[in-house]
Amino acid sequence: MQRSVRAEQALLGAVLSDPAGQQRVLDWVRPGDMRRPYHGQVLAAMQRLRGGGVLPGPHEVRRELGNDPDLRAEASDRVVYLAELMERSPRDGHALAYAALVIDQAVHDQMHLAGSRMAQAAGSGNLDGAFVQARRARQELAAARARWEKLPQHLRRDLPAPGPRDQAGAEIARRAKAVRDELARLRDDVWATGGGEIQDRLAGIAQEIAETAALSADRAARRDAAAEARPAGREAAAAGAQALRDLAAAPQQLAGVNGWLQPAHFASREHGELYRVMRDLHAAGKPVDAVTVSWEAGRRGVVMTPQQIDAVLAGGVAAAAVPSARAAHEHGARAQVAQAGRDIQAQATDPASSPPILLRAADKRLCQVEREHAAVRAARLSVSAQPPPDRAAEPLPAQRTDPRPASPGRAGDRPAQARHQEAEAR
Repeated sequence: MQRSVRAEQALLGAVLSDPAGQQRVLDWVRPGDMRRPYHGQVLAAMQRLRGGGVLPGPHEVRRELGNDPDLRAEASDRVVYLAELMERSPRDGHALAYAALVIDQAVHDQMHLAGSRMAQAAGSGNLDGAFVQARRARQELAAARARWEKLPQHLRRDLPAPGPRDQAGAEIARRAKAVRDELARLRDDVWATGGGEIQDRLAGIAQEIAETAALSADRAARRDAAAEARPAGREAAAAGAQALRDLAAAPQQLAGVNGWLQPAHFASREHGELYRVMRDLHAAGKPVDAVTVSWEAGRRGVVMTPQQIDAVLAGGVAAAAVPSARAAHEHGARAQVAQAGRDIQAQATDPASSPPILLRAADKRLCQVEREHAAVRAARLSVSAQPPPDRAAEPLPAQRTDPRPASPGRAGDRPAQARHQEAEAR
């Protein structure tokens, strides 16, 4: 709900801030898409203004809201909230991307409601009613698909799916539940079951607990090893946070740093996941800002609120994006090399490791170090590039008109006219 409201605010704020450039985005969304009713009223007011040939700027929208009989807020309150909407939009040129987020959520809500109606009808014993609702859901699905497919392709492009859940954690949870269930059954059967059977069942429970404990210890050890590979300390954490801020200010640099800066180079696991989200968004041709990153991070289960993500990404310096990324990478590279050394030491002190096993393991870790070294060299050679702006970050194009009056031309000017026509054609 919080992410949806934030996307709605960003969309409406973008239109209010740049009504001439962004008003066409109003054709994509509907008042019913908005989860916050007031946002639907603001959108409806914008659409009425646009239908009447009036740009939906903040003053015009405020006056139009005064004509809404269902809106009881005072005029001063409307001014304050419209100003807040404008403030909540990171970039006006991303209005269409914000609209795609709103439509995304609206499609989810639409299909959730359709499924709920089907389940309710079937649960009440009304099978024919459930079939009717199923046909209705099919119609809504077709309408939602058609609506989604009208969006520009780069906004519909799928991003990498969230990673699979921790299988070891799921297995531990399953085993723990089985132990609880068996203990509950044993408590009920203790008076009706013979002593030998109770003893056997207790032994089985003890064995299950021991296996679960071993699985949990192995999982914790693997997590600790993965955590040790990350840089530690305030300086490394600050470097990672600064890299995120500066890359958010210059997302076009993500393509350049992607070859050497990896999520594992960040001291904070959450910061590494935010970087992964930013990288994937940019690779998919989607805009990168606090709203889009927050939305995708929530989809992937990153444990950060939108406010925390805003705080992390705010205040960056575009010109410092590559140097900041380089600093974060060097902290991470040091941690990776240190971990490789510890792994080789551990392998060498294991009496069960024969020389071939030890050498293969050491070679593998050293190859990783060499790749990290090559990445450090590439990072140090990197310079800030300024490629053409991403089309998703550009304002919606307005129709071009030539203000120059047409020239009647003369017979002797035919070569000049031909040159002019060729230039116009180019």
